[in-house]
Amino acid sequence: MARDHVRHVNLSDVQLAALKAAQDILDNAGLSPLDLNTNLPPSRDASPAAPSTSVQQPASPEVIAARYRPPPARLFTTDEVARGCNKINRETSVDAIIEHPLSAIVEYPQTGSAPGLAVAHVFHIDPSPNLFIHPKSNLQYSLGDSHNGRQNAQCFLLKDPFGKSVLCSKLRTSCKGLKLCSARPDDCLTHDYVDRHSLNHTSPLSHSDSPQTEAKKEVFLKTLNFFCAIKDKGCSLSSESNLDDSTNELLMYHESESTDMDSESEFDIDALSSRRERKRKTCKGNLVMLIDQFNQPFIQCEYFSTAQRAHLVLRNLQEFDTPYLHALLENDQPNIFQFEEYARAHGYAYWHRKSDGVLCQGVLRKWNHKCTTTYDIYVPNDLFDCPRVLIVSRNPHSHALPLPVKTPPAIVKCFSSLLLRLEWKLADATPRQLVLDSGFMQELRCVLGWSPTADFDPHLEDLHPSLGNLDHVRWLINVMCLDRFPNGTGFDGAKLLADEQKKLPLERRYIHCAETHCLPNVDSGLRLVICMTSRMSQHLLSSKRLSIDTSFKRVRGWQEFEIESWDDDHMRSVVSARAMTSSQTAEAHLILFRRIFEIATQDTGIPVAFYHIHGFGIESIIADGHRGQAKGLGMYCVEVSQGQSQYCIREPHRRICDLNPYDHLCRFYRLCITHFQRNILALRGQVSKNVYDVMLSLASAEAHPNIRTTLSIIRQGGKRREDKESSKFALPAIYRPMSFIPIAIWKASPTITNGNEQAHRNINRGRINLTLLAGIMRGYEYDVRATSSIDLHIIHGINTRDNKSTHLHRAKHAVSRQSKLELKVLHAILTKPIV
Repeated sequence: MARDHVRHVNLSDVQLAALKAAQDILDNAGLSPLDLNTNLPPSRDASPAAPSTSVQQPASPEVIAARYRPPPARLFTTDEVARGCNKINRETSVDAIIEHPLSAIVEYPQTGSAPGLAVAHVFHIDPSPNLFIHPKSNLQYSLGDSHNGRQNAQCFLLKDPFGKSVLCSKLRTSCKGLKLCSARPDDCLTHDYVDRHSLNHTSPLSHSDSPQTEAKKEVFLKTLNFFCAIKDKGCSLSSESNLDDSTNELLMYHESESTDMDSESEFDIDALSSRRERKRKTCKGNLVMLIDQFNQPFIQCEYFSTAQRAHLVLRNLQEFDTPYLHALLENDQPNIFQFEEYARAHGYAYWHRKSDGVLCQGVLRKWNHKCTTTYDIYVPNDLFDCPRVLIVSRNPHSHALPLPVKTPPAIVKCFSSLLLRLEWKLADATPRQLVLDSGFMQELRCVLGWSPTADFDPHLEDLHPSLGNLDHVRWLINVMCLDRFPNGTGFDGAKLLADEQKKLPLERRYIHCAETHCLPNVDSGLRLVICMTSRMSQHLLSSKRLSIDTSFKRVRGWQEFEIESWDDDHMRSVVSARAMTSSQTAEAHLILFRRIFEIATQDTGIPVAFYHIHGFGIESIIADGHRGQAKGLGMYCVEVSQGQSQYCIREPHRRICDLNPYDHLCRFYRLCITHFQRNILALRGQVSKNVYDVMLSLASAEAHPNIRTTLSIIRQGGKRREDKESSKFALPAIYRPMSFIPIAIWKASPTITNGNEQAHRNINRGRINLTLLAGIMRGYEYDVRATSSIDLHIIHGINTRDNKSTHLHRAKHAVSRQSKLELKVLHAILTKPIV
C-alpha cells in the first residue's frame, strides 16, 4: 500500500549518476537494468530514449547475456598464491580469475598480458541437455591448430556442492590466428583484453586524399580490377555453343585446372579465382584493345571476326584509364610501371607486388606471426554436480583482433525462435522481407526490450553485429528452412503437404494433388499442383460463364492457372480453381482440366456439365487464345462427351460424341477482345490501314456485311496475317456467326478476361517470385479470405465496397474509363509536333 503513495520527485545530477552506475553494475553482472525505475534513457542496445511514463518490457535472457561486459580479471593476492588458491592442479596455476554469471556470452575472453601469464574464466552454465551451451562456442577466435586432451583430469578451481574438486574432461587447443590480405602491413599486433561493445575496427589502408587524387585513385582501381576480371574470365565462348565447323577449327580450347597460389603465370590471375575446377572448355584467345571508326576503344577476342561473332566484345570503356588498360593487355612493362609508380607515390597502389615488381591483386594468407595463445578447457564429468566450465587462456594474442562475424549459439537460438514464429512464411523469408514484416519486427522489439515509443524499428544487427551481414542471415534462414521443411520449399515440399492434407476432412483440404505426369515429346513431363477448397468446387460447378488465364510472375519457375467467374448473388469476382503447372502443351492442359473437374466432383458429388453437351451447366468460357490451352480444353470436352449419342442441336446430322476438339470449342469458347486487339496492334506497322481496320472488324456478334471479301483482304496482307487467321478456333471465338454459340449466351458472356487479370493482380500485390510452397500458402490465405468475405455478406449483408458492383455501377465505370481514354488519345494527337 505504501508504494501507491510514493511521489515522483526530480532527482539531482548526483543521484542520477549513482543510478546510472547501478545500472552499469547490473549490466555487467548479466542482470536486467530495467529492474531500476529511473528517468534515465535506455542504452542504444535497448532502444532510443523514451519517456519515463512508457512501460518497457525487459529484453530476452539471450540478449541480456550478449550485452554482458566482462570485468577485468582479478589478480590473485600473495596470500592466495601462498595458499594455492590459483592452482588448477598440482602442476598448473593461473595468475588471475574472472567468474562470469549464468549463461554469460563472452566472445573475447581476456588472456595473459605477457608470455606465460594465464587467466582463468569460470562460466556458470545451465546443465540441462537442451539448454547447455559450451562457452567455447561463443569465442570469435578460431581454435584448433593443435589439440590435446584427456579424461578424468583433476581441477581444483571447479568444486562440487561439498567443496571438493571435481574430475573433468580436459581439452587443450590454441588460437589459429587470422587470415589477412597480403596487402596489409605485416606488423605484429598484440592484445589480451578487449570488449566487443567498444570495438572500433578501422581499416589501416584508409587515406585522406584531395578530391583530384581521390578521383584518380578511383579510376586507377576500377581499371586494374576490370583488367583482373577480364583476364580471369576471358572469352567465355564454350565448346558447347552451336557453332559451325569452321568456327570450331579456329577455336583453341583448354581445360582450366585449379592453380596453386605460387603459380608464376602472368599477374597470377588464376590464383585470384576460386579453387573449384572449371569443367567447361573455354576459348583460349587473347584479349586485345582496338579503336573503332569513331575513335572509341573496345576490347575483343583475337578470334573475333564478321564470320565468328560469338567471341567476346566489350565496349563502353569510358570509365577506365584506357592507356593504362591498353598497357596491361599488351603487357607493356615500362608503361605499366609508369602508371603504378604514380599510384604508389600517391598512396593508393597498395596491392601486393610480385618479385618482378608487377602489381597484382592481394590474396588471403595466414598471419605470419603464429599466435601463442593457448586454451585449456575443463568440463566437469557431472555438470549437475558442478554446473560450471573453466577456460584458461594463456599468453597474449599476436595478431589483429578478429571481427565479430560468428553468431553465438544463444543468439542463433533466439533468432531461430523468431523465424519459427513466421510459420509457413518462413518458406519464402529473406533478410529484406524480415525487416518489412511488421509481425517479425514486433517480435524483435520484444526480444530486444525495445522502447514501445521509439520512432524507428530495431535492426537485425541490434541482436548481434554478425547479423548485419545479410548473406549470413540468409544462411541462417536456409538452415531453419531445411529443418522446418525437410523436403524443401519446392515440388517435394508441396507433395509432402498434399499427403498431409489427405488426412484432413474433405471440407478442410486445399492442396488436392501434387503429381507428376508423363507427356509425349516432353522429357521433364508435367508437374501439377491443384489447390481448391470445397467451397471453390461448389462455385465452379454452379457457374455458367467461366474465365481462364495463366500467370507467370507469382511463383518462381511455375505457371499459375486460374479459373474465375462472376458471382451475381454477391457482386464480385471469385476464383474457383488455382493450379501450378510446369507445361503449357495441349496434353498438359487436358490433364489439368481433367483433374480440376474430377476434384470438384469429388468435393461436391456433382458431375461437370457443359450446356452444348448436356443441355445445362457451363455455357461459355473466355480465354486469351493460347493454342495449347484451347486445344486441351477441347480435348477434355471430347472425353466428357463420350457416351453422349444424341445429335447436336446446331448440326443435327452430327452426334455429340463424334465432335472433335475444335468442334466443341466452336460451341462455347470465346476469345478475349483485349488480347485480340493487342495482337492485331502488334501488326499495325506491317499492314496497311485497310487491312488493319478489316482485321479489327472481325470481333463482332453480328453478321459481317461481306465476310468473304473481308477474309480475302486479310489473306492478301501477307504470311503473318494468314497465320493469325489459320488458327482453327480463333475466328469462331471472335466472330459469332461462324460459331455455334447462341446469341444470348454470346452476349451474356464477358468480352474480356479482366476478372482473371484483376485476380492475378490482387494476389500478386502480396508478393511475386515466391517459392512453390509459399505461393501455395499465400494462395490459401487469399482464397480463405475471399470465402469469409462472401460468408460475411450472406450473414450480415456487408459488402467489400461502399458501392456494389451492379450492372449499372460497372457500366458507368466502363463509360467513364472509355471517355478518359478518348481524351488521352485526343490530347496526344493535338500535342504531337508537326514535322
